[in-house]
Amino acid sequence: MEEIYDVLILGGGPAGLTAAIYTGRYNLKTLVVAGSFGGTANLAGEVENWPGFVGAGKDLMRTVKMQAKRFGAEFLEVDIEKVTISEVGGRRSEVGKQKTDREFVLYYGEESIKGKSLIVALGTEHRQLDIPGEKEFLGKGVSYCATCDGNFFKGKDVAVIGGADSAAKAAIYLADICEKVTVVYRKHEMRCEPVSLAAICDNPKIEILYYSNPTEVIGDGVVKGLRVVTDVDGKDVESVLDVSGVFIEAGATAATEVLKELKLKMDKSYIVTGKDTKTSVDGIFAAGDVTNIAMRQMITAAGEGAVAAKGAHEFIQKINS
Repeated sequence: MEEIYDVLILGGGPAGLTAAIYTGRYNLKTLVVAGSFGGTANLAGEVENWPGFVGAGKDLMRTVKMQAKRFGAEFLEVDIEKVTISEVGGRRSEVGKQKTDREFVLYYGEESIKGKSLIVALGTEHRQLDIPGEKEFLGKGVSYCATCDGNFFKGKDVAVIGGADSAAKAAIYLADICEKVTVVYRKHEMRCEPVSLAAICDNPKIEILYYSNPTEVIGDGVVKGLRVVTDVDGKDVESVLDVSGVFIEAGATAATEVLKELKLKMDKSYIVTGKDTKTSVDGIFAAGDVTNIAMRQMITAAGEGAVAAKGAHEFIQKINS
């Protein structure tokens, strides 16, 4: 008989790895499945807002994964292509020899994995600009998170790329820390909330470059500038912004495409959950940036992972009773 896990955790970032620590402590047979472990936390050059730790994000995630492994969690590094629910009636599973009504099935290639419960912790995917220097200087001046990395640029000049709410909030936040903030946006007016735009226009530390597109991040080991092309009366005018940081706020989407067959309640691309991390489908829990939460930080994702693990434990107790 094929192996069936008590808990499948889809995603290997702060939420998924923390959930694995707790499900292991609940003595649940756990498998964490991810394309890579650490998630976007691996991109953080230095983490300063995780209690008791200062250092590279990838080092923190490596430690958290080792802790989860210590409590019995298993790991599989593959890209999942599809997730379904299989109704199994009264068939008995191998784990605990208890009856289950359904199984959650994860597919990759010709293989599949089954579990009694599912914690989704897939995180988000940042929209990238795909310009020279973006990847090379990631963590060395290029960032996708102002609240994560803004403090590294205290008293310095930075650029924010984007025109929606996330860009506006980043610019306002950074203006309290940095010497100057230049917003680079390709259209004629930022499309953020009017109150945010008013706050930007009233702030002497923020400048907006409209009709402008970034073309290259410039640097030598770290970011030294941002090359920008601006449409001036129908002509492209190139300039270089003298900045130490480039915050890319072109948007992000939750990595939920593989879940479409589950028919979860969604808010745009994000999974709708309550404070208990329960989703609209019994036995499925969601934690971290993939959910419709107000704050997307590693520490809040970890907390949600712990809550999701508790929910999975209670669900397993219920179906085994």
